[in-house]
Amino acid sequence: MLWCLGFVQTYVFIRLYWLVSCVIPTYSMSPTLLAGDYIIISLRIPGRRLVREDNARLGHYIISRKKGDRSVRVGDVVVFNFPYSKGEEQMRMNFDLYFCKRCVAIPGETYIWEWDAVSDSVYLPRQEEVVVIDSLNFRHYNRCIEYETGIMPKLLNGTVMHADTLMHSYRFKDNYYFMRGDNCVDSYDSRFWGILPEDFILETGQFIWFSKDRDMGKIRWERMFRKL
Repeated sequence: MLWCLGFVQTYVFIRLYWLVSCVIPTYSMSPTLLAGDYIIISLRIPGRRLVREDNARLGHYIISRKKGDRSVRVGDVVVFNFPYSKGEEQMRMNFDLYFCKRCVAIPGETYIWEWDAVSDSVYLPRQEEVVVIDSLNFRHYNRCIEYETGIMPKLLNGTVMHADTLMHSYRFKDNYYFMRGDNCVDSYDSRFWGILPEDFILETGQFIWFSKDRDMGKIRWERMFRKL
């Protein structure tokens, strides 16, 4: 009985503080990840997330983290809660819906991309950084500001209004990241729904531990224990 209790305690410790498994449902991260891959994610990067309800805002949560091994880096495969599961006007935490993408830009960087021969770019704010808000970058930041404050800014005649106040700049409360699928021609990612607050990040993928082709029903042995 003692060995059984020890096994359970070890499993609970690993599950809560170190590693978690999840399955990949789509091909948006191919060829790195395929539908039917099971990956291990590390709760130590960027640190285990702690969530509590915000009594001041219904449906909002206050996020903090345990100290982790390091922050998210460019190139990391990241598992996160998709922020627009209930519509694309407001970010809301949904603990039942997860995306897996690659981080291609971190706070303090500007990311440039092209879609349908049109170039676009966005600056990724750092926590406590003051960023100028104007008519040119409004569409990149308005929903981020609403997530942090509960009030959606409005663009009126070329000026940005936040409640009844003229907004020239804003001090961000969170770090922001740009997430992109490796299968960039068939991935719904930050190019389309915007930059991601660190609050929504669960942790980072480490390796594939099991893989099964859902269409053929065959185990893909060659993919097992492949490092991400």
